[in-house]
Amino acid sequence: MMMKIYCLLFIIFIAFSGVSCQDKKVAILFQKEGYVFPYDLNNPAKLELSKELDEISGLSFYKKNKLFCIDDEKGDVFKLDFASGDRKKYPFGKDRDYEGIEMVGDNIWVVKSNGTLLRIKIYKSNDPSVKEYKSDLEMENDVEGLAYDVAENRLLLACKGYPFIDKKGGKKYKAIYSFDLEKKKLLEEPAFIIPLDDIKTFKKYRKFQLLGSEFFSELNPSKGDESFQPSGIAVHPKTGNIYIIASTGKLLVVLDRKGNYLYVQQLDPLLFRQPEGICFDEKANLFMSNEAKGLKANILKFSAIAVK
Repeated sequence: MMMKIYCLLFIIFIAFSGVSCQDKKVAILFQKEGYVFPYDLNNPAKLELSKELDEISGLSFYKKNKLFCIDDEKGDVFKLDFASGDRKKYPFGKDRDYEGIEMVGDNIWVVKSNGTLLRIKIYKSNDPSVKEYKSDLEMENDVEGLAYDVAENRLLLACKGYPFIDKKGGKKYKAIYSFDLEKKKLLEEPAFIIPLDDIKTFKKYRKFQLLGSEFFSELNPSKGDESFQPSGIAVHPKTGNIYIIASTGKLLVVLDRKGNYLYVQQLDPLLFRQPEGICFDEKANLFMSNEAKGLKANILKFSAIAVK
């Protein structure tokens, strides 16, 4: 019995050692021929945030250097000026698990981890009105990212947990759902599906890492393994490509409109301590936020260097 336990611990150690080494290698894991990634993820401008936003969980562009963001434990929307650091708070509800935020026209949309969406209107009186839209997603699906897809007038919801509404497939896939803004309804079939085997292939997992990832996926079937658990999503304003970040797995994945891989990059764990939010401004500059994780939460800005 003890020998089995030692063997299991050895496998876990090797698996984690391998993953840790992978995380320290900031590398392009996949790039489609002819595709040019338009950002240098090593040289951002940075805005450090106050303790009030230690748990920053979502970002959305507003206008002229201004961003909306949300803390995943507080019922407050914050408007931040990236240039000056000035901020304004708009309370809208009770403390809950809020994971994503997106500006659509005059409305602010916020998503809870259980898939419930809130449409918030902020008036000059600073007294927001809130309307709730429930979906078929639940806590086990663990929605972590929210994006506006203007081309199809829909919101995209990235699931960190079970990819499917019937609570199956957690160990094999990750899914992104769409919410029709005209019908105010979540579509039953995912808009995009990402096989985790693809991610492990990009990361060049070794045999022991595969064994370790399988073991941990058994411990928490809803989350799956450690290779890729989406934490944020955004749609590029010029190309329409889908950008997905993962804090667990430390990855950025770029998909085209059909769900084909364009680019996969390992994120520097020193720069991206816990990436949770992602958005673009009107000039296609990229913003990404990190939770505090023992230091200061921040927002990183990456200037667009090419758009193809």
